[in-house]
Amino acid sequence: MASKERGSSQGGMSRRGFLKLAGVGLVGVSLGTGWSRTGWSQLPDTIRIGAMFPLNLAEGAQAQEGAELAVRLINEAGGIAGQTQIELVTVDDKCSGSEATKVANDLISQGVQFVIGNFCSGAALATQPILAAAGIPQILWAFATDLTGASREENNAILSVRLGPQAKIEMAPLAKYAVVANGHKRFFAFAQDTGFGRSMVEAFRQTLEGLGGEFVEEPQFFPIFQLGAIGPLITAAKASGAEAVLGIGLAPEEIEMVTQFNTQGLREAGMTFYGTDLLNDTAFQEAVPDSEKDGIYFPWVYDNGDSPRTFDRAEPEPGARRMDEAFRTHFGRPAVRNNGWGWGSIELIRQSIEQLGSAVPTAVAEYWLQGATEATTGPTFELPFGNYGFLICGQANMRTGVGTYREGVRTLVADRDFGNDVVIDLCS
Repeated sequence: MASKERGSSQGGMSRRGFLKLAGVGLVGVSLGTGWSRTGWSQLPDTIRIGAMFPLNLAEGAQAQEGAELAVRLINEAGGIAGQTQIELVTVDDKCSGSEATKVANDLISQGVQFVIGNFCSGAALATQPILAAAGIPQILWAFATDLTGASREENNAILSVRLGPQAKIEMAPLAKYAVVANGHKRFFAFAQDTGFGRSMVEAFRQTLEGLGGEFVEEPQFFPIFQLGAIGPLITAAKASGAEAVLGIGLAPEEIEMVTQFNTQGLREAGMTFYGTDLLNDTAFQEAVPDSEKDGIYFPWVYDNGDSPRTFDRAEPEPGARRMDEAFRTHFGRPAVRNNGWGWGSIELIRQSIEQLGSAVPTAVAEYWLQGATEATTGPTFELPFGNYGFLICGQANMRTGVGTYREGVRTLVADRDFGNDVVIDLCS
Protein backbone atom coordinates (compact mmCIF):
# COMPACT_ATOMS: atom_id res chain seq x y z
CA MET A 1 0.00 0.00 0.00
CA ALA A 2 1.18 3.51 -0.69
CA SER A 3 2.47 5.58 2.22
CA LYS A 4 0.00 7.32 4.51
CA GLU A 5 2.47 9.83 5.96
CA ARG A 6 0.30 12.77 5.01
CA GLY A 7 -1.38 12.77 8.39
CA SER A 8 -5.09 12.31 8.98
CA SER A 9 -6.07 10.77 5.71
CA GLN A 10 -8.90 9.72 3.52
CA GLY A 11 -7.35 6.88 1.63
CA GLY A 12 -4.06 8.79 1.96
CA MET A 13 -5.48 12.26 1.25
CA SER A 14 -6.09 14.97 3.83
CA ARG A 15 -9.52 16.52 4.33
CA ARG A 16 -8.20 19.72 2.72
CA GLY A 17 -7.11 17.67 -0.27
CA PHE A 18 -10.52 16.02 -0.44
CA LEU A 19 -12.32 19.35 -0.49
CA LYS A 20 -9.97 20.71 -3.11
CA LEU A 21 -10.49 17.72 -5.39
CA ALA A 22 -14.23 17.74 -4.73
CA GLY A 23 -14.41 21.31 -5.96
CA VAL A 24 -12.42 20.52 -9.06
CA GLY A 25 -14.35 17.29 -9.67
CA LEU A 26 -17.67 19.10 -9.65
CA VAL A 27 -16.66 21.13 -12.68
CA GLY A 28 -16.06 17.97 -14.69
CA VAL A 29 -19.37 16.29 -13.87
CA SER A 30 -22.17 16.43 -16.40
CA LEU A 31 -24.71 18.53 -14.51
CA GLY A 32 -28.43 18.68 -15.07
CA THR A 33 -30.71 21.69 -14.99
CA GLY A 34 -30.62 23.44 -11.63
CA TRP A 35 -27.13 22.43 -10.52
CA SER A 36 -24.86 25.07 -9.02
CA ARG A 37 -21.44 25.04 -7.39
CA THR A 38 -22.96 25.89 -4.03
CA GLY A 39 -25.70 23.25 -4.09
CA TRP A 40 -29.39 23.11 -4.92
CA SER A 41 -31.66 26.07 -4.27
CA GLN A 42 -34.17 23.22 -4.37
CA LEU A 43 -33.72 19.56 -5.12
CA PRO A 44 -33.79 18.66 -8.81
CA ASP A 45 -36.68 17.00 -10.58
CA THR A 46 -34.48 14.01 -11.52
CA ILE A 47 -31.13 12.44 -10.71
CA ARG A 48 -29.51 9.82 -12.91
CA ILE A 49 -27.83 6.82 -11.26
CA GLY A 50 -25.67 4.43 -13.25
CA ALA A 51 -25.69 0.79 -12.15
CA MET A 52 -23.13 -1.87 -13.13
CA PHE A 53 -24.26 -5.46 -12.58
CA PRO A 54 -22.75 -8.81 -13.66
CA LEU A 55 -25.92 -10.00 -15.37
CA ASN A 56 -24.23 -13.26 -16.40
CA LEU A 57 -24.46 -14.22 -12.70
CA ALA A 58 -27.54 -14.79 -10.56
CA GLU A 59 -25.99 -12.45 -7.98
CA GLY A 60 -26.02 -9.58 -10.49
CA ALA A 61 -29.62 -10.14 -11.55
CA GLN A 62 -30.71 -10.17 -7.91
CA ALA A 63 -28.80 -6.96 -7.16
CA GLN A 64 -30.47 -5.35 -10.17
CA GLU A 65 -33.86 -6.50 -8.90
CA GLY A 66 -33.20 -4.85 -5.54
CA ALA A 67 -32.12 -1.56 -7.09
CA GLU A 68 -35.09 -1.45 -9.46
CA LEU A 69 -37.62 -2.12 -6.71
CA ALA A 70 -36.09 0.57 -4.48
CA VAL A 71 -36.20 3.10 -7.33
CA ARG A 72 -39.78 2.15 -8.18
CA LEU A 73 -41.01 2.59 -4.60
CA ILE A 74 -39.17 5.89 -4.09
CA ASN A 75 -40.52 7.31 -7.35
CA GLU A 76 -44.06 6.12 -6.65
CA ALA A 77 -43.91 7.85 -3.26
CA GLY A 78 -43.08 11.17 -4.94
CA GLY A 79 -39.32 10.80 -5.20
CA ILE A 80 -36.45 11.64 -2.87
CA ALA A 81 -37.78 14.10 -0.27
CA GLY A 82 -41.02 14.08 -2.24
CA GLN A 83 -39.32 16.01 -5.05
CA THR A 84 -36.67 14.11 -6.98
CA GLN A 85 -37.34 11.16 -9.26
CA ILE A 86 -34.57 8.63 -9.90
CA GLU A 87 -33.58 7.46 -13.36
CA LEU A 88 -31.65 4.20 -13.19
CA VAL A 89 -29.27 3.51 -16.10
CA THR A 90 -28.31 -0.18 -16.02
CA VAL A 91 -25.34 -1.81 -17.79
CA ASP A 92 -23.88 -5.32 -17.72
CA ASP A 93 -20.22 -5.53 -16.66
CA LYS A 94 -20.12 -9.34 -17.15
CA CYS A 95 -17.89 -9.67 -14.04
CA SER A 96 -15.02 -8.60 -16.32
CA GLY A 97 -12.47 -5.82 -15.89
CA SER A 98 -12.35 -5.04 -19.61
CA GLU A 99 -16.12 -5.01 -20.01
CA ALA A 100 -16.53 -2.97 -16.82
CA THR A 101 -14.11 -0.37 -18.20
CA LYS A 102 -16.22 -0.04 -21.33
CA VAL A 103 -19.56 0.27 -19.57
CA ALA A 104 -18.19 2.69 -16.96
CA ASN A 105 -17.18 5.03 -19.77
CA ASP A 106 -20.62 4.53 -21.34
CA LEU A 107 -22.25 5.65 -18.09
CA ILE A 108 -20.05 8.74 -17.92
CA SER A 109 -21.04 9.65 -21.47
CA GLN A 110 -24.69 9.36 -20.46
CA GLY A 111 -24.26 11.95 -17.73
CA VAL A 112 -24.91 9.89 -14.62
CA GLN A 113 -24.37 11.67 -11.31
CA PHE A 114 -23.78 8.57 -9.17
CA VAL A 115 -22.70 5.00 -9.95
CA ILE A 116 -23.49 1.83 -8.00
CA GLY A 117 -21.45 -1.38 -8.47
CA ASN A 118 -19.39 -3.44 -9.19
CA PHE A 119 -20.04 -6.84 -7.61
CA CYS A 120 -16.87 -8.58 -8.86
CA SER A 121 -13.53 -7.33 -7.53
CA GLY A 122 -11.75 -7.33 -10.91
CA ALA A 123 -14.49 -5.18 -12.38
CA ALA A 124 -14.50 -2.83 -9.39
CA LEU A 125 -10.72 -2.37 -9.43
CA ALA A 126 -10.98 -1.48 -13.13
CA THR A 127 -13.76 1.10 -12.75
CA GLN A 128 -12.66 2.80 -9.54
CA PRO A 129 -9.95 4.95 -11.20
CA ILE A 130 -12.19 5.79 -14.17
CA LEU A 131 -15.03 7.11 -12.03
CA ALA A 132 -12.59 8.84 -9.69
CA ALA A 133 -11.08 10.74 -12.63
CA ALA A 134 -14.59 11.74 -13.75
CA GLY A 135 -15.50 13.01 -10.27
CA ILE A 136 -18.48 10.64 -9.96
CA PRO A 137 -19.26 9.07 -6.56
CA GLN A 138 -19.22 5.27 -6.64
CA ILE A 139 -20.85 2.82 -4.22
CA LEU A 140 -18.90 -0.44 -4.42
CA TRP A 141 -19.92 -3.97 -3.43
CA ALA A 142 -16.80 -6.03 -4.16
CA PHE A 143 -14.72 -7.39 -1.26
CA ALA A 144 -11.09 -6.90 -2.42
CA THR A 145 -9.16 -5.13 0.33
CA ASP A 146 -7.46 -2.72 -2.10
CA LEU A 147 -10.75 -0.99 -2.95
CA THR A 148 -10.61 0.82 0.39
CA GLY A 149 -6.82 0.67 0.54
CA ALA A 150 -4.14 0.83 -2.13
CA SER A 151 -6.37 1.27 -5.19
CA ARG A 152 -8.45 3.99 -3.56
CA GLU A 153 -5.35 5.85 -2.43
CA GLU A 154 -3.36 5.52 -5.64
CA ASN A 155 -6.30 6.67 -7.77
CA ASN A 156 -7.50 9.44 -5.40
CA ALA A 157 -10.85 7.64 -5.44
CA ILE A 158 -12.12 9.65 -2.51
CA LEU A 159 -15.66 9.74 -3.87
CA SER A 160 -16.05 5.97 -3.49
CA VAL A 161 -17.36 3.96 -0.54
CA ARG A 162 -17.92 0.25 -0.03
CA LEU A 163 -21.51 -0.51 1.01
CA GLY A 164 -20.75 -3.99 2.35
CA PRO A 165 -17.94 -5.90 4.02
CA GLN A 166 -14.36 -6.30 2.93
CA ALA A 167 -12.32 -9.47 3.30
CA LYS A 168 -11.37 -8.91 6.96
CA ILE A 169 -14.98 -8.32 8.01
CA GLU A 170 -16.05 -11.65 6.52
CA MET A 171 -13.07 -13.88 7.11
CA ALA A 172 -11.85 -12.85 10.57
CA PRO A 173 -15.01 -13.99 12.43
CA LEU A 174 -15.13 -17.19 10.36
CA ALA A 175 -11.52 -18.05 11.20
CA LYS A 176 -12.13 -17.27 14.87
CA TYR A 177 -15.18 -19.54 14.91
CA ALA A 178 -13.21 -22.32 13.24
CA VAL A 179 -10.53 -22.24 15.94
CA VAL A 180 -12.45 -21.22 19.06
CA ALA A 181 -15.78 -22.98 18.55
CA ASN A 182 -14.87 -25.91 16.30
CA GLY A 183 -11.25 -26.53 17.27
CA HIS A 184 -10.02 -26.54 13.67
CA LYS A 185 -6.47 -25.22 13.29
CA ARG A 186 -5.00 -26.96 10.24
CA PHE A 187 -6.44 -25.77 6.91
CA PHE A 188 -6.00 -26.44 3.22
CA ALA A 189 -6.93 -23.22 1.37
CA PHE A 190 -7.77 -22.51 -2.25
CA ALA A 191 -9.55 -19.70 -4.09
CA GLN A 192 -10.21 -18.09 -7.45
CA ASP A 193 -7.18 -16.16 -8.68
CA THR A 194 -8.61 -12.65 -8.29
CA GLY A 195 -8.31 -9.75 -5.88
CA PHE A 196 -11.39 -11.14 -4.16
CA GLY A 197 -9.96 -14.62 -3.76
CA ARG A 198 -6.52 -13.54 -2.62
CA SER A 199 -7.86 -10.92 -0.19
CA MET A 200 -10.23 -13.39 1.45
CA VAL A 201 -7.58 -16.08 1.86
CA GLU A 202 -5.08 -13.62 3.33
CA ALA A 203 -7.63 -12.20 5.79
CA PHE A 204 -8.54 -15.70 6.96
CA ARG A 205 -4.86 -16.61 7.32
CA GLN A 206 -4.05 -13.56 9.47
CA THR A 207 -6.71 -14.39 12.04
CA LEU A 208 -6.07 -18.14 11.89
CA GLU A 209 -2.36 -17.73 12.57
CA GLY A 210 -3.04 -15.18 15.32
CA LEU A 211 -5.08 -17.86 17.09
CA GLY A 212 -2.46 -20.56 16.71
CA GLY A 213 -3.69 -22.15 13.49
CA GLU A 214 -1.98 -22.62 10.13
CA PHE A 215 -2.33 -23.44 6.45
CA VAL A 216 -0.75 -26.85 5.92
CA GLU A 217 0.72 -25.55 2.66
CA GLU A 218 0.61 -22.36 0.61
CA PRO A 219 -2.87 -21.53 -0.76
CA GLN A 220 -3.72 -22.71 -4.27
CA PHE A 221 -5.44 -20.43 -6.82
CA PHE A 222 -7.50 -21.33 -9.89
CA PRO A 223 -8.67 -19.19 -12.85
CA ILE A 224 -12.06 -17.58 -12.33
CA PHE A 225 -15.01 -19.65 -13.65
CA GLN A 226 -12.75 -22.63 -14.42
CA LEU A 227 -14.86 -25.19 -12.54
CA GLY A 228 -12.81 -28.06 -13.90
CA ALA A 229 -9.85 -26.90 -11.84
CA ILE A 230 -11.69 -27.42 -8.55
CA GLY A 231 -11.83 -31.24 -8.48
CA PRO A 232 -8.02 -31.68 -8.41
CA LEU A 233 -7.76 -29.10 -5.62
CA ILE A 234 -10.27 -31.02 -3.51
CA THR A 235 -8.21 -34.16 -4.17
CA ALA A 236 -5.11 -32.33 -2.95
CA ALA A 237 -7.00 -31.12 0.13
CA LYS A 238 -7.99 -34.67 1.01
CA ALA A 239 -4.34 -35.79 0.91
CA SER A 240 -2.96 -32.73 2.72
CA GLY A 241 -3.43 -33.81 6.32
CA ALA A 242 -5.61 -30.76 7.04
CA GLU A 243 -8.58 -30.82 9.40
CA ALA A 244 -10.61 -28.41 7.29
CA VAL A 245 -10.86 -26.77 3.89
CA LEU A 246 -11.22 -23.07 3.08
CA GLY A 247 -12.68 -22.56 -0.41
CA ILE A 248 -13.26 -19.08 -1.85
CA GLY A 249 -15.23 -18.42 -5.03
CA LEU A 250 -18.43 -17.08 -6.54
CA ALA A 251 -21.66 -19.06 -6.20
CA PRO A 252 -21.09 -21.50 -9.14
CA GLU A 253 -17.58 -22.17 -7.84
CA GLU A 254 -18.76 -22.67 -4.26
CA ILE A 255 -21.38 -25.14 -5.52
CA GLU A 256 -18.69 -27.14 -7.31
CA MET A 257 -16.41 -27.01 -4.27
CA VAL A 258 -19.03 -28.41 -1.89
CA THR A 259 -20.17 -30.98 -4.45
CA GLN A 260 -16.61 -32.23 -4.91
CA PHE A 261 -16.02 -32.09 -1.15
CA ASN A 262 -18.87 -34.55 -0.69
CA THR A 263 -18.28 -36.67 -3.81
CA GLN A 264 -14.63 -37.24 -2.97
CA GLY A 265 -15.44 -38.26 0.61
CA LEU A 266 -13.87 -35.41 2.57
CA ARG A 267 -16.95 -35.14 4.78
CA GLU A 268 -16.79 -38.89 5.50
CA ALA A 269 -13.11 -38.44 6.32
CA GLY A 270 -14.07 -35.99 9.08
CA MET A 271 -13.06 -32.75 7.35
CA THR A 272 -15.13 -29.54 7.45
CA PHE A 273 -15.71 -27.01 4.67
CA TYR A 274 -15.57 -23.22 5.23
CA GLY A 275 -16.50 -20.76 2.48
CA THR A 276 -17.91 -17.32 1.71
CA ASP A 277 -21.31 -15.78 2.38
CA LEU A 278 -22.24 -16.88 -1.16
CA LEU A 279 -23.06 -20.20 0.50
CA ASN A 280 -26.23 -18.36 1.60
CA ASP A 281 -27.37 -17.80 -1.97
CA THR A 282 -30.56 -19.31 -3.37
CA ALA A 283 -28.55 -20.81 -6.23
CA PHE A 284 -26.39 -22.73 -3.77
CA GLN A 285 -29.30 -23.84 -1.63
CA GLU A 286 -31.18 -25.17 -4.66
CA ALA A 287 -28.18 -26.88 -6.26
CA VAL A 288 -26.82 -28.75 -3.23
CA PRO A 289 -28.88 -31.43 -1.40
CA ASP A 290 -29.66 -30.75 2.24
CA SER A 291 -27.54 -33.64 3.46
CA GLU A 292 -24.52 -32.25 1.61
CA LYS A 293 -24.97 -28.73 3.00
CA ASP A 294 -25.07 -29.72 6.65
CA GLY A 295 -22.00 -28.81 8.67
CA ILE A 296 -20.40 -26.31 6.27
CA TYR A 297 -19.63 -22.85 7.69
CA PHE A 298 -19.82 -19.35 6.20
CA PRO A 299 -20.10 -15.68 7.19
CA TRP A 300 -23.59 -14.17 7.08
CA VAL A 301 -24.20 -10.57 6.08
CA TYR A 302 -27.98 -10.38 5.74
CA ASP A 303 -30.63 -11.52 8.23
CA ASN A 304 -34.35 -10.97 7.67
CA GLY A 305 -35.31 -12.90 10.81
CA ASP A 306 -36.39 -16.12 9.11
CA SER A 307 -33.33 -18.20 10.03
CA PRO A 308 -33.09 -20.00 13.39
CA ARG A 309 -30.20 -18.97 15.60
CA THR A 310 -28.30 -20.40 18.53
CA PHE A 311 -27.89 -17.09 20.37
CA ASP A 312 -30.12 -14.35 21.77
CA ARG A 313 -30.16 -11.10 19.87
CA ALA A 314 -32.44 -8.23 18.95
CA GLU A 315 -34.70 -8.32 15.91
CA PRO A 316 -33.07 -7.77 12.48
CA GLU A 317 -32.22 -4.19 11.63
CA PRO A 318 -34.95 -1.88 10.25
CA GLY A 319 -33.29 -1.69 6.82
CA ALA A 320 -33.43 -5.48 6.47
CA ARG A 321 -37.06 -5.55 7.58
CA ARG A 322 -38.09 -2.81 5.15
CA MET A 323 -36.48 -4.50 2.17
CA ASP A 324 -37.92 -7.88 3.09
CA GLU A 325 -41.43 -6.51 3.54
CA ALA A 326 -41.22 -4.75 0.17
CA PHE A 327 -40.26 -7.97 -1.60
CA ARG A 328 -43.00 -9.95 0.12
CA THR A 329 -45.55 -7.27 -0.80
CA HIS A 330 -44.54 -6.81 -4.43
CA PHE A 331 -43.21 -10.25 -5.38
CA GLY A 332 -44.83 -12.58 -2.85
CA ARG A 333 -41.47 -13.86 -1.58
CA PRO A 334 -38.80 -12.78 0.89
CA ALA A 335 -35.80 -10.73 -0.15
CA VAL A 336 -32.41 -12.41 -0.43
CA ARG A 337 -28.98 -11.12 0.43
CA ASN A 338 -28.01 -10.17 -3.13
CA ASN A 339 -31.09 -7.94 -3.45
CA GLY A 340 -29.48 -5.86 -0.72
CA TRP A 341 -26.55 -4.63 -2.82
CA GLY A 342 -28.83 -2.80 -5.23
CA TRP A 343 -31.55 -1.85 -2.74
CA GLY A 344 -28.99 -0.65 -0.18
CA SER A 345 -27.12 1.54 -2.67
CA ILE A 346 -30.28 3.32 -3.78
CA GLU A 347 -31.32 3.73 -0.14
CA LEU A 348 -27.91 5.13 0.77
CA ILE A 349 -28.24 7.81 -1.91
CA ARG A 350 -31.83 8.62 -0.91
CA GLN A 351 -31.09 8.86 2.80
CA SER A 352 -27.94 10.93 2.20
CA ILE A 353 -29.72 13.49 0.03
CA GLU A 354 -32.63 13.79 2.45
CA GLN A 355 -30.35 14.16 5.48
CA LEU A 356 -28.02 16.61 3.74
CA GLY A 357 -30.60 18.62 1.82
CA SER A 358 -28.44 18.57 -1.30
CA ALA A 359 -28.09 16.30 -4.33
CA VAL A 360 -24.73 17.65 -5.52
CA PRO A 361 -22.71 14.45 -5.99
CA THR A 362 -19.49 15.65 -4.40
CA ALA A 363 -21.38 17.11 -1.45
CA VAL A 364 -23.16 13.79 -0.94
CA ALA A 365 -19.87 11.86 -1.14
CA GLU A 366 -18.29 14.21 1.40
CA TYR A 367 -21.30 13.74 3.67
CA TRP A 368 -20.77 9.95 3.76
CA LEU A 369 -17.40 10.60 5.42
CA GLN A 370 -18.28 13.71 7.44
CA GLY A 371 -16.52 13.47 10.80
CA ALA A 372 -15.11 10.01 10.00
CA THR A 373 -11.68 8.75 11.03
CA GLU A 374 -9.95 5.41 10.60
CA ALA A 375 -11.73 4.20 13.75
CA THR A 376 -15.02 6.12 13.82
CA THR A 377 -17.72 6.69 11.25
CA GLY A 378 -19.62 9.58 9.81
CA PRO A 379 -23.45 9.63 9.60
CA THR A 380 -25.35 6.37 10.08
CA PHE A 381 -27.76 4.88 7.55
CA GLU A 382 -30.45 2.17 7.76
CA LEU A 383 -29.31 -0.42 5.24
CA PRO A 384 -30.16 -4.09 4.59
CA PHE A 385 -26.92 -5.26 6.20
CA GLY A 386 -27.30 -3.19 9.38
CA ASN A 387 -27.31 0.37 10.65
CA TYR A 388 -23.84 1.76 10.05
CA GLY A 389 -21.70 4.50 8.56
CA PHE A 390 -18.35 4.67 6.77
CA LEU A 391 -14.78 5.02 7.97
CA ILE A 392 -12.54 7.67 6.41
CA CYS A 393 -11.18 5.15 3.89
CA GLY A 394 -14.70 4.56 2.57
CA GLN A 395 -15.15 1.18 4.26
CA ALA A 396 -18.56 0.40 5.77
CA ASN A 397 -18.04 -0.09 9.51
CA MET A 398 -20.21 -3.17 9.70
CA ARG A 399 -19.84 -6.72 11.01
CA THR A 400 -20.83 -10.20 9.90
CA GLY A 401 -21.77 -13.27 11.88
CA VAL A 402 -21.21 -16.99 11.25
CA GLY A 403 -23.72 -19.51 9.93
CA THR A 404 -24.03 -23.17 9.04
CA TYR A 405 -26.69 -25.58 7.76
CA ARG A 406 -28.50 -28.00 10.07
CA GLU A 407 -30.83 -30.51 8.44
CA GLY A 408 -30.61 -28.33 5.35
CA VAL A 409 -31.74 -25.17 7.18
CA ARG A 410 -29.55 -22.07 7.28
CA THR A 411 -28.78 -21.58 10.98
CA LEU A 412 -26.97 -18.60 12.51
CA VAL A 413 -24.44 -19.69 15.13
CA ALA A 414 -22.60 -16.44 15.92
CA ASP A 415 -23.93 -12.87 16.02
CA ARG A 416 -22.44 -9.80 14.33
CA ASP A 417 -20.38 -8.91 17.40
CA PHE A 418 -18.59 -12.28 17.55
CA GLY A 419 -15.53 -11.07 15.66
CA ASN A 420 -15.19 -7.59 17.16
CA ASP A 421 -11.85 -8.49 18.76
CA VAL A 422 -10.35 -9.80 15.52
CA VAL A 423 -11.86 -7.40 12.93
CA ILE A 424 -9.35 -4.55 13.24
CA ASP A 425 -7.53 -1.95 11.14
CA LEU A 426 -10.09 -1.82 8.34
CA CYS A 427 -8.39 1.19 6.75
CA SER A 428 -4.94 -0.40 6.56
